[in-house]
Amino acid sequence: MASFRRFKIAALVLPLALSACASSDFGNFFKPGKRLLGMTPSWCTPLPLKIALTKIAKKFGPIRVHSSHRWPLENKRKGGKSKSYHLTCRAVDFSVQGGSPQAIKSYIKSLWEVGGYSYYPRGNFFHIDTGPRRTW
Repeated sequence: MASFRRFKIAALVLPLALSACASSDFGNFFKPGKRLLGMTPSWCTPLPLKIALTKIAKKFGPIRVHSSHRWPLENKRKGGKSKSYHLTCRAVDFSVQGGSPQAIKSYIKSLWEVGGYSYYPRGNFFHIDTGPRRTW
């Protein structure tokens, strides 16, 4: 009985602990020119999005990555769509230190590496993914 209780606790805690690896600012694993802050795990973020983030950082200044891969529980907790590109390592949420949101969004729109893109003024961050070309 006690081992079953430990299993239930582990089943609840483990996904939350794992979700932190993709959306916390505890590592700087991808630092071209030390302009990207936060975590863009090389095991997850597709090369086209890394290229796009590097271009954005060169033009507008340092970037802080807030979220790349999300586990299903984390995605639900953050209000993500059930078929979110974050679930398959094909999306990144980030903020930029410099530039106006309109200028950054316009630049993102011009990048061939980016499929979907959007700006969330409430949280002051951008979303890019490798899906079909669209915005919302």
